[in-house]
Amino acid sequence: MTKNIYSKDPKQAMAEYLTTLREDVKKTILSQHLTALRSYLRKAFVDRGDLTREENMDRQIRMREFLAIGKSFGLTDKQLVAHLFRGLFKNTQVCECAECATA
Repeated sequence: MTKNIYSKDPKQAMAEYLTTLREDVKKTILSQHLTALRSYLRKAFVDRGDLTREENMDRQIRMREFLAIGKSFGLTDKQLVAHLFRGLFKNTQVCECAECATA
């Protein structure tokens, strides 16, 4: 007889799934989600752009997994959010001349 995995609470299902992954795999996934989530944050807050429907759906899924994986490493919500926003509002100019550095 097979288990019905779809009747589980999504958070519980994610927690059980995470126990099957190696630490290095979880770190890789966490890093990929962090990169994608930062790009969405930059688009929305720095560039003041709107996310497409697909980007918003992807953002929601990645955020849920990012928080779950981060918590599996013992990080708090506050620490995880700090990672997301770290360096987001710094000047992103590639040029390091005095004029660009003070812009």
